[in-house]
Amino acid sequence: MNDGKIIVRARNLKKIFKAGRKQIHAVNNVSFDVYEGEVFALLGPNGAGKTTVIKMLLGLFTPFAGEVEIFGYKIPKERKRVASEIGAILEGSRNLYWNMTVRENMYYFANLKGKTIKDVKEDMERWVQKLNLSEKLDTNVGALSRGMQQKAALVCALSILPKLFILDEPLVGLDVPSRMEMEDVIKELAKEATLIVCSHDLRFIERVSDRITVINKGGIVASGTSRELRGEINYFKYQLVLRKKTRSEEYLKRLGLIPGVKVLFQGGDQNADAVELTLKGPELIYSVLDTLRDFEIVPVEINSLQEPFEEIFMNLVQKGG
Repeated sequence: MNDGKIIVRARNLKKIFKAGRKQIHAVNNVSFDVYEGEVFALLGPNGAGKTTVIKMLLGLFTPFAGEVEIFGYKIPKERKRVASEIGAILEGSRNLYWNMTVRENMYYFANLKGKTIKDVKEDMERWVQKLNLSEKLDTNVGALSRGMQQKAALVCALSILPKLFILDEPLVGLDVPSRMEMEDVIKELAKEATLIVCSHDLRFIERVSDRITVINKGGIVASGTSRELRGEINYFKYQLVLRKKTRSEEYLKRLGLIPGVKVLFQGGDQNADAVELTLKGPELIYSVLDTLRDFEIVPVEINSLQEPFEEIFMNLVQKGG
């Protein structure tokens, strides 16, 4: 349990949209806390409600029910009191003016937050160098590639020195080297600010986040660190290398008859096989070993397989759906 200072407090958030006579429950009873200095991730499939939650945090949407507090101030009622402390990049939005240069955008948005050129110049130059934007500072944003526009929006938001930084799909439009740069920037930024990150790149989220909340169909289905989320999966995978005396595969059929055991034959020859087992409980490995003993098969290697985070995510979403 985290005993740190709460920066963002969301309680029982609901958002309902009307489509003709139909009501769409985009967000339903979502609650969470974000603590000072952490990287907090919101994950979910398209249409899960992540961006709606973010827009309620920023005061762009008013909740149908529930409440949001940032730095102890109620949002959207007291949004102006914290606006200068929040930086944000929203996916699918034009975060910059396209007919202005990158530099002009940076100074313009800093001014909107009550910052002078002198206030932001040093930090702006630091982030510009980190994101390899130096040669594009005097180029109109509309003439930049999608990836460069994303970088420019990031620098504009960073240059105001926000205490809370919200990024919705920060990897959109970025090539592989730029994605790696973004990962480094987020890790460095986490030393100076509290972050909320949404992304469909699950490996990226697992590498940069401290805690993850998974949303599906407007509600929270799981929360915790990546390790804790792995622990919510109620099955276990092992890879076995087996030494045997004959080419017979009869033992595979017997293993498949054990309740709670799934068998995937990975290959082999007359003397050895490689087999992947999925077990509903770790204790089932003993039933597997008993069956192998009946066939005079000796396991020479037993390796516990860590589930890829993408599969854990999908299992959690399906579990909560």
